[in-house]
Amino acid sequence: MAISGALTSEVERISILKRLALLDTPNEERFDRITRLASSVLNCRFATITLIDTDRQWFKSSFNIDLKESARDIAFCSHTIYETGPFIVPDTQKDPRFKDNPFVLGEPHIRFYAGIRLIVDGCAVGTLCVLDTKPHDLSENQLFQLEKLAELANAEICREEHTELSKQITEYQDRLEQTQKLTRVRSTILEKVVNAESLHSVLFDIVDAIEGEYPNKRCSILLLQEGKLRKGAAPSLPEFYNDAIDGLQIGHGVGSCGNAAATNSPTVVEDISTHPYWDGFHKLAAKAGLASCWSQPIRGANGNVIGTFAVYHSYKAIPTPEEVILIEQFAHIASIAIERDIANDLIWNQANYDTLTGLPNRNLMLDHLDLAIKAAKRENDKVAVLFLDLDNFKDINDTLGHDVGDELLKDCAKRLKQNVRANDTVSRLGGDEFVLILSSINNLSSVDDIIQKLLEVIAEPFLIDVERVHTSGSLGVTLYPDDADNTKDLLKYADQAMYKAKASGKNSYKYYTLDMHEAAVKRLSLLNDLRYAVKNNELFVEYQPITTLSNGQILKAEALLRWQHPQKGRIPPDEFIPLAEESGLIIEISDWVFNEVCRNVKYWQSQYRRDLQISINTSPSHYFHQESNITDWLNRLLEMNISARSILLEVTENLLMKADAEVSRKLFQFRQAGVGIALDDFGTGYSSISYLKKFPTDFIKIDKSFVKTMTDVSNDKVLCEAIIIMAKKLGIKVVAEGIETREQFEILKGMECDYGQGYYIARPMSKLDFESLLKATSTVSSAS
Repeated sequence: MAISGALTSEVERISILKRLALLDTPNEERFDRITRLASSVLNCRFATITLIDTDRQWFKSSFNIDLKESARDIAFCSHTIYETGPFIVPDTQKDPRFKDNPFVLGEPHIRFYAGIRLIVDGCAVGTLCVLDTKPHDLSENQLFQLEKLAELANAEICREEHTELSKQITEYQDRLEQTQKLTRVRSTILEKVVNAESLHSVLFDIVDAIEGEYPNKRCSILLLQEGKLRKGAAPSLPEFYNDAIDGLQIGHGVGSCGNAAATNSPTVVEDISTHPYWDGFHKLAAKAGLASCWSQPIRGANGNVIGTFAVYHSYKAIPTPEEVILIEQFAHIASIAIERDIANDLIWNQANYDTLTGLPNRNLMLDHLDLAIKAAKRENDKVAVLFLDLDNFKDINDTLGHDVGDELLKDCAKRLKQNVRANDTVSRLGGDEFVLILSSINNLSSVDDIIQKLLEVIAEPFLIDVERVHTSGSLGVTLYPDDADNTKDLLKYADQAMYKAKASGKNSYKYYTLDMHEAAVKRLSLLNDLRYAVKNNELFVEYQPITTLSNGQILKAEALLRWQHPQKGRIPPDEFIPLAEESGLIIEISDWVFNEVCRNVKYWQSQYRRDLQISINTSPSHYFHQESNITDWLNRLLEMNISARSILLEVTENLLMKADAEVSRKLFQFRQAGVGIALDDFGTGYSSISYLKKFPTDFIKIDKSFVKTMTDVSNDKVLCEAIIIMAKKLGIKVVAEGIETREQFEILKGMECDYGQGYYIARPMSKLDFESLLKATSTVSSAS
């Protein structure tokens, strides 16, 4: 059955071949064009269109092969007609089927063959093939081209009217040529772009490459900048013409390019001399020898106009549809180069300028400072580096919002720039920190004058969204070469001087001194030691008793962190706790304090006082920290089987000022679990009362600044009494801190203040001393 089917197919194939009436006919250009094209496109020496007869291979068209026919049994194409796809022989000498073929051993010495069958009515009647005298391999694109050419050959075999097919081949050749031209232009331009050559150079090469491929065209590229067209590249146009249109304001009907840019659409002017768009430019165009202009907007990736591409002729002309497509493609090529340049500028600006204020950022500031130092060294001048930090900026952000804070920073940047010299640098490091570089300094009085002016303008009120905002500046100053001879030290010392100014009362400035550096070194050394204090058991907790004023019972105590340095002795809390806050070590230290207090309170409750409560100072950082959740302390209480009421957390107004929904959730979570919340240092903040409504509060601790100077006739007494009355109305207990005299004790007791704390009652004491005090006043019987 298989043999019968094969014979039937062969008979049918030969029948169709005879019906075509192509065998033994003269050569025809329509077929010869295909073989020439195949040889060129696929880069092979020979190409043929063959028809496979009963016992012969007949060449309807052959390129570079002087044969009309050959025996079928030695024909490569005899194999091809039975393949469903292209039949490829990369190297005939390595293929046992063909290594002894006479066309391999003798003329034309075929080493490579690639053929594809020609199908008519479902039967293979012949092939289109390419051959070469050296081995080959075809790419996917070349195989695609071979298939497309085979389709053309198929169409020629079947077509009665040859004129249409010839036209298609011509069009294919033209398109291929156009594609090759465009490919050459693109390759040239993209190589320039990749090599990061200047935009002017790339645009010139675009125009040069286009005019080289299309000699009858005079091209121009204009760039759109701030509503005006600026010179890009137009080497074939007269310079007087380019100068005349440089800076042309775009608009409807303003020349071909001005209109194209304004309307974001192509503009074709066939006759410049009569077209209304060219009113006012007729003489200019005539002098330049320009008769027609076709302008295409150059669009960026977002579709917005970034320039124009124009084609001029010395005669009246309108573009063909093909030329319209070409112009669009030329404009697209130009857009690649322009957008690359825009992107490079954007990247450079983002790397060197602050996006909020537009001032130089740290990178560019360092470059400017380095240049200023080199110039000062050359001219024997000085350079002043000013480190400015806004006072209370965080409070403005927290109370008025970050939008107001951003506007404040922008306004500050403007004021700073307006009050320095043109050759000085104003930069923003980030946050509310600015660095100013004053170059060519001959005497310090000029520096003082500038600084005084800067502090004055910053202290003037800002009007932001109808809101009057007040701030001031703290400023540190270093001098080159007096204080340092390099950028790193100048900035570091200016920063240290700024902190000294801020510590001195803000809205002031300080020159750097050696003492500041020594203090900074000491501070850094202390911070390094603090990192190991927990691990080395250098930290410990003291307890200051808190008594009930009505009967003197010790029901509470405040846990106070202490540090005994092995070499430096006891370090005051006001020296190391701010360091712990700034460095983030406060999280680890607070966890250690909590665990220490838990162990002690559990034992003391079992031995001396069941209702003992220890208060722990908590850091705002712990509530905001994402990785270490302070509410994990609740799990620790459960693990140790300690009542939540054994612990009182003291929070500061600073936390409540910055509290977001997550912080509020954590505070309420503690409250719901039974852990008490105390608002520490009450009365010192301008908005403390509002927090009593907003956040859970069990205790308020009257700040010691009110108690310390309180007498029976002082205003502080009135304030304390008002706080106590208000707290009682709200159901909040009151602890008065800083009680140092009997008079203060009695006054607070008479006001019915709930609890007292201070040196008059008891100083902070060690764990053992506090335990002895509890033992002496124990309410837990020995039997229990």
